[in-house]
Amino acid sequence: MKNSVSNIWLLGIIIVFILIFAAYIAITINYTQSFKYKNEILNIIEKHHGMTDVSDGDQVESVIKSGENVTINIGAIQAITLYLQGNAYTATGNCPDDGDTWYGVKAFEWDGTRAGAEYEEADQKTRYLYCFAKFGTGKISKYSTIYYKVRLFYKFEFPVLSEFLSIKVEGMTDEIYNPADDGFTANDNVY
Repeated sequence: MKNSVSNIWLLGIIIVFILIFAAYIAITINYTQSFKYKNEILNIIEKHHGMTDVSDGDQVESVIKSGENVTINIGAIQAITLYLQGNAYTATGNCPDDGDTWYGVKAFEWDGTRAGAEYEEADQKTRYLYCFAKFGTGKISKYSTIYYKVRLFYKFEFPVLSEFLSIKVEGMTDEIYNPADDGFTANDNVY
């Protein structure tokens, strides 16, 4: 009898450690995926020379569905929207309140042929899908340069804890020369 009770306790301890290890691996994989999203968004912004919003692109006939037109000339906002929607990104959180001008994306827009995002100057009471801010380098010249900071959020999949634990993933672009963005306010901070 004594051995059977001690074996049950030992089995329970082993099961608890296996569950803790499995939860740790699952959280680590999801957190790593958030960093992958952040890095791809930074690459898209650098490729488009800033946060561009192209609402009128060229239309072509879709290869997958004949007769449907798809926009091919897209800006950074449209590319980020398509990328995050394609990866089923749904995490939300608050933008920083550090005195800088941040823009938050409230919703992704897709009408079957055009992608876009509903964004606004960030408000601390609103939860956003991701946030971005534009920073000037302080150099006024013919070849002006800027940086962008991006904040994404990690979706913590526990019912009660997900409301209280908003884990943020932040990153900054490399220096972007001669930006082609659409007039987002540049903060004066130099990084």
